[in-house]
Amino acid sequence: MKITKSLYGTTKDGKEVYSFVIENSSGAFIELLNYGATLNKIVVPDSDGKFADVLVGFDTMEGQELCTDSQGRTVGRVANRIDSCGITIDGKHYAITKNVNNDITLHSNHEYENAVWDHMVRGLDTVQFRYYSPDGAEGFPGEVDNKVAFTFTEDNEIIIKYTCVPTEKCPLNVTNHAYFNLNGFDSGTILGHEVQLLCDAYTPTDERAIPTGEIRSVEGTVFDFRTPKTIGKDVEADDVQLKIGRGYDHNFQIAGYDGTLRKYGEVRGDKSGRVMECFTDLPGVQFYIGNFMNGTQIGKAGLPLNHRTGFCLETQYFPDAANHPEFIQNIFTPDKPFISTSVYKFSAK
Repeated sequence: MKITKSLYGTTKDGKEVYSFVIENSSGAFIELLNYGATLNKIVVPDSDGKFADVLVGFDTMEGQELCTDSQGRTVGRVANRIDSCGITIDGKHYAITKNVNNDITLHSNHEYENAVWDHMVRGLDTVQFRYYSPDGAEGFPGEVDNKVAFTFTEDNEIIIKYTCVPTEKCPLNVTNHAYFNLNGFDSGTILGHEVQLLCDAYTPTDERAIPTGEIRSVEGTVFDFRTPKTIGKDVEADDVQLKIGRGYDHNFQIAGYDGTLRKYGEVRGDKSGRVMECFTDLPGVQFYIGNFMNGTQIGKAGLPLNHRTGFCLETQYFPDAANHPEFIQNIFTPDKPFISTSVYKFSAK
């Protein structure tokens, strides 16, 4: 294992951004950036031994700063959506920033994603990033000391460990927003990818993509991925929820959740034979297939980021949990910080 650090670029306000490449003995590697604590590249072999980058995103500093869809970023304080009512904790209301149609909060107005994080290289296989979110940021209470450590192993595993400690009671739901294409970032749509999600239910949403509060069984629906099927098999079905999300953009409940690390999914690239196994200790995962990518942003190798050319599996507590007591709650304190691990493991068949 080895880690190579280099200057990636400089932000518009003059902050230096660094690249960290963690490479194993097979030549597989990942690239991390301290801008947004970003997972920027995953270069792993296909079934023929050919290496390719399987992350959709950007390869210039300008692209990173123009990014609007969170590619590869660490997202927080609270990933996903919160309703326009804001949040209430112990009877005190917090009117947090509304950044979508002046109605809902998405990804906490991208606070963590647009920050330049402190960094520390730990050994030959791990880089840790650290960011202090100030009291009142985007309307949330208290300060938060955030640490995210990325480890890459000889087995082509990416292990992401989050430790986020608030100074007072507040919601936390931190994730990574990588867009995967297991055929390679430049290989077109992901509709032929075969997906298995070990998830027994999902949370339907209203027309604004805010959960209704229902936890609905996937049995007999187009949301049933318990048996592997391609992303494209049912995506155009006549289903109200698919129309709301323009496709899959929903939170799934991981079966058997008990707070321990467990496998929740597996994806296979149809052209490459690359396989990604997915693990988390959180109760949910947002399955999103790039429905809102429309080619207006230019990504790696100068290529447009086109419709459904990447998919996301964002480990999480359920969206808008603070406003749904029927959901597992994501309120944390100095004595009970947000601590979580997610793993993506790559192989080829």
